[in-house]
Amino acid sequence: MTDIVNMAPSTHGNVSQEFQFTSSTPTLIMCSLYMVLGIVAILANLLDILIFVTNNELRRKYIFFVAIDVGELVDGLSYVLTSIGRGSGVLTGTFPQPISIHDCFFKRYWVHALIMGTELPALITIVISIERILAVHKPKVYNKYVTTRTKILSLVTVVFIQLVFLSAAGFSAYGNTEMATTRHCAIITSTATYFSIFHFVFVVSAYVVSFTSLLITYVVYKNMERRAFGAKRKTQLVLFLFVTGTSIIFVSMPGIVMIGIRLHLFAVNDLIVGLTYSTTGFLSIMNTIMNYKFRPEYRAQVNLLFGNTPKKKESVARVIHISTINVHELPHFKNTQAPLKKISVSYYLVQKIFV
Repeated sequence: MTDIVNMAPSTHGNVSQEFQFTSSTPTLIMCSLYMVLGIVAILANLLDILIFVTNNELRRKYIFFVAIDVGELVDGLSYVLTSIGRGSGVLTGTFPQPISIHDCFFKRYWVHALIMGTELPALITIVISIERILAVHKPKVYNKYVTTRTKILSLVTVVFIQLVFLSAAGFSAYGNTEMATTRHCAIITSTATYFSIFHFVFVVSAYVVSFTSLLITYVVYKNMERRAFGAKRKTQLVLFLFVTGTSIIFVSMPGIVMIGIRLHLFAVNDLIVGLTYSTTGFLSIMNTIMNYKFRPEYRAQVNLLFGNTPKKKESVARVIHISTINVHELPHFKNTQAPLKKISVSYYLVQKIFV
C-alpha cells in the first residue's frame, strides 16, 4: 500500500518532485477509503485466523494459510496507519512540507507496515506453491517430509528473509537526504529507488512465478489417475491457482503505478492511486469469502463457533418382532421334499426412523 498526489517529471537539486500537494480533497478521500478498507480487511483476516486456530485439524492442515492471513493482517494495518499518518498531516497542515527519505523511513510509522504487508504474503505464497507442487508431483516425498515441523521451519525462514528485506530498505534510506515535497512517505519516497523498484517487482514476480509453476503442474498431471493425483490435493491446487492468478492482477496494479511514478513515466493523483492501491486490501476480503465458499471444514467451524450448526436429526430404532414361522413357509424351502423338522425362527426387523 503506497500512494501519492501529483507528479512532475523532473527533479530540482536534491528535492524530488514526484509528489505535489494541490488540494486536500483527494488525499482525505484516499485516507477515508484506506481507513474503511483497512478495518474490514483486519476483521476478515482475524476471522480467518480465529476459524483456523480454534480447530486442531484446521490449524495443522492450513498453517500456511494462517501465516498468509497474518501477513495480510499487517497489510490491513498498513492501510489504517497510513490513513492516520497522512490524514493527520493534512489536518494539521504539515503534510505539504518537504521531508527526506531518511526521515520518512526512520521517523514515520507506516512505511514498514507498507513494505511487510505485501512482501510477507508474497513470500508465503511461494512456500505454498512449493508445497502444492510436491503434494501433486511427489506425493510420497510430500507425505514423508512435509510435516508440521517442516512447515514451521519454512515460516521461520520466511520471517528471516522478511527481516533481511526490511533491513535492506532501512540501509537504502539511512542517510539518504533526497527530499520529497510532501509527507506521503510512500515506499517510493521512503527508500532508495533501487529498493522501491525491487519491492514492487519482487511482489508481482512472486505471484507470477507461483501461478506459472502451479499451472504447469496442473496441466501436466491433470490426466493422472485419481488415486495418484489425490482428489483433495487436486481441488486445493485448482483453488490456489485461482487465488494466485487473481492476486497477480491485484498486486500488479499498485506496482505498475508506483514504479511508473518513481521513474517519472506518468502522473496521477491521490484518488487514482488510492483506488488502485486498494486492490491488495480487497484481496484479503476475497480470500475470506473463498474460504467460506469452497472449504467445507472452514464453513463447519464458522457454524460451530457462531451457533449456526444445523440441528441434527435424532434417530429412533423401531423393533418389530416377527412371530414363530415354519421353515417350509420360507421361499427356498417350499418345494423341498427332504424331511425337515418344524422349527421356530424368531428375528427382529429394525427400522431407522428420522424425526
